Order: sequence, then structure tokens, then C-alpha cells
Amino acid sequence: MHPYISELLKKNAGLTIDGKLAKIRDKYRERGVPTLLDESLNEMLLLLYLRRPKKILEFGTSLGCSGIAMLSLLKDAELYTIENREETRKEALKNFSDFGLSDRVKSYSGEATEVVKEVGDGFDFVFLDCGKSKYKELFPEIKKILNQNGVIFADNVLFRGYVTGEVKPPHRHNTITKNMREFLETIVSDKDFITTISDVGDGISVSVKK
Repeated sequence: MHPYISELLKKNAGLTIDGKLAKIRDKYRERGVPTLLDESLNEMLLLLYLRRPKKILEFGTSLGCSGIAMLSLLKDAELYTIENREETRKEALKNFSDFGLSDRVKSYSGEATEVVKEVGDGFDFVFLDCGKSKYKELFPEIKKILNQNGVIFADNVLFRGYVTGEVKPPHRHNTITKNMREFLETIVSDKDFITTISDVGDGISVSVKK
């Protein structure tokens, strides 16, 4: 995205995150912790505002910034969130507590492909932001537990330009690139979903279950 547009989106008074969360995101970025890019976050918040989901499933809690943004926007939503690094999950729980959101968060520790079988069903919105090579494997499980008209929002689907072929992936990223291409091919060809793919941020896909 052009830097000018990115800066404009940061000033979006209707959907922007509050100053406290913005400072935390900046602090983590300074530490080298990956956080959802501003333009991708804005796209997700806009979609959440329009859809108003009540039950959200997040793959990849990280330090809780995206979860805090979602729950701050949706005052009556509940977040189920999965993180495989226990220390990271504990810090995220502290952040949820600091924002007064703990009572609306159900946090799970473990590998996404295993924990997804334990979280139940009836989800209105799924945010995919865990290990990129896992998206393809997770999709059939997500499909089972997603409500009709539910949404899958997946981040990093173009993965640094490797997936589109604009940038040649280094050997260590060949598996991720291959799996992500297969994930996109799967969701686009699944007749139970309507899917769009955008180059916002590092690439996002949005799939609505018919």
C-alpha cells in the first residue's frame, strides 16, 4: 500500500484503535514482535463493524493486540484465541486484563491444528494469523465450526510477494509458499464460500460461508 494511504488510514477516527493500544503495538514492534499491519487491521475492523459477530475464533493470539482491538470495537462479542507459545500467551492474558477484557476471552494453549478440535462450534468470525503453513490444514476444521454467513479473515496470504511469484522465495520458505498457494486455491474453489483476495498489507483473504 502507498505510504500516503497508509498514513491516512491511521487517522480514521471511526475505526482507529485507542492511544493506549497504539502505544503497546509500537512497543512490541520496537521489540521485533510481528503485529497486524495498520492497513490490514483497519480492513478487519471495518468488516467486524459491518458484520457484528458475537463469537470470534482467533488463531495466533500473539500478545493480544488484535484481540483487544476486536473486543474493544465489539462490546458484546466473545473471543476464543489460540497461541502455541505459553510465555507469549501469558503476556497476552495480562494485556487482556489491563484492558478489562478478561471476562470475554477464552484462551487456549497449544498447536492450532490440535486445539481447533477442542474449541466447540458456532463461530461467526475466524481470524487466521498463526503459522502460515497451517492455514491449509486448518481450513476443513474451520469450515465445520463456522456458522452460515460466517467469515474467515486470513492475514499474510501473499507472504512477502512469494505466493504471487513477484519475489522468489528463499529455500527455507518454499514449504510455506506452497502451502499458502494451496490454501488460496482451496478456499477460492470451495463452492460453499464466496472469497476475495486483496493485496492490502501482506495480503488478506476474506471468505464468507454461504
